[in-house]
Amino acid sequence: MHTKHPVLVLKKKVDERIEYKIKWNTGSITYEPMVELTPEMLEIVSQWELQEHQKKNMKSDEKMNQKRTKIVEEQIKQRIEVEKPKVSLSPHLERKSEKGYVKSLRKNDGRIEFWIYIHEEGIERWVSLEEVKNRMPIALCDYLLQKVKFGGK
Repeated sequence: MHTKHPVLVLKKKVDERIEYKIKWNTGSITYEPMVELTPEMLEIVSQWELQEHQKKNMKSDEKMNQKRTKIVEEQIKQRIEVEKPKVSLSPHLERKSEKGYVKSLRKNDGRIEFWIYIHEEGIERWVSLEEVKNRMPIALCDYLLQKVKFGGK
C-alpha cells in the first residue's frame, strides 16, 4: 500500500477559513484546511507562500520600474521640447528683386505710386505700391530708409 504525500500546492483559498489546494503523489487533488496541515504539508505550504510573496514583490517592482521609466521618458521628452529651437512656420526665402531703383513717390486718388526705373526695361514709369513690393522690394526698402528721419542727440 502506498502512502499519500503532498507534492504541490496549487492554490490558496480564503473564505470562512484558510484552505490550500494540494496535489498528492497519487494524482489526487484536495482542499486541506490550514488548521489540519501536517508538518510535511506545512513545509510545502511555507515554500509555496515564499514563492508567491517573491512573485508579488517582483510584479510590484516591475510596476514601479515601469512607472519610473515612464516618468523619466516624459521628463526627457519635455526637456528635449524645451531645448528644441523654435522653428518659424515660414522659413526665410530669398526674395527675387529686379535691378532698378525708386526715384520718388506720390499719392494719387488715395493710392500710393512710385516713380521707378528698371534696368532691364530701360524706362521710367509710375507703378502701384503692390507692383514695387513684388518686383523690387530691396529698392523700395532702400528708398524708404532714406526718407526716415532718425532722431539723435
